Amino acid sequence: MRGDAVAAALFDRRILLVTGQLDPEKAGEVAAALMTLDGLGDGHVELRLGTPGGDIEAGLLLIDVIDLLGVPVHTVAMGLVGGGAVGVLAVGAQRRMAGHARLQLRAPDLAVGGRALDIERALAEEASRRDAFTGRLARATGRPAGEVEAQWSQGRFLGAEDAVTLGYVDGVGA
Repeated sequence: MRGDAVAAALFDRRILLVTGQLDPEKAGEVAAALMTLDGLGDGHVELRLGTPGGDIEAGLLLIDVIDLLGVPVHTVAMGLVGGGAVGVLAVGAQRRMAGHARLQLRAPDLAVGGRALDIERALAEEASRRDAFTGRLARATGRPAGEVEAQWSQGRFLGAEDAVTLGYVDGVGA
């Protein structure tokens, strides 16, 4: 089967597979697919993530869409899931992780250039977005925001058991 045929067959089963870096373009495509599936039926949507990195803005976009949908979104981590995609995983109605999957709790690097005032504004905006992301993760995991921030500052890797313990997922097994 060709890639498009496979994606269409999965879509018909209400499954979305997201792989590679989670950037704003990919987040927009996934958001459109989620909203389409929401409009097509009342059954849950399964969002399978194999995204080793991604920016927080893309993660927040998908988190907002998931929060606004009328159908539950079940999330599954496969392989390495990092950056903003960890937040997407954590806000699912049912959150699972494959046995050998890992989470990387690391905020993406920020590249800013320009005048000092522009850099200062960009850093302030990034801090605001990171606080929003950390706050939403804290609600999803049931952990204090300070604890979540500390985990992300350390750049921790979590296996399935630790991810369950820390509240990022509910259980192991895809």
